[in-house]
Amino acid sequence: MSANGGFTLVDMNHGARQPQDPIFCENVALAMAYVPMQPWGNLYEPEVGFNRGTIFRDLDLPFIGEEALPRG
Repeated sequence: MSANGGFTLVDMNHGARQPQDPIFCENVALAMAYVPMQPWGNLYEPEVGFNRGTIFRDLDLPFIGEEALPRG
């Protein structure tokens, strides 16, 4: 690490700083997911499932994007 804490001044006018040596995390899991097994049942016909995006009726839920928007 350099005397200035490992940073180099890039833009003297605006004080933007950039690391001298990029840090790479090797052998680190970036994400982990838990995906429960979907029971094989209550299925759509193949043509319907293709159009709906899932063959599982239980996973076919409505998407209402407005509910995610903050109101105010």
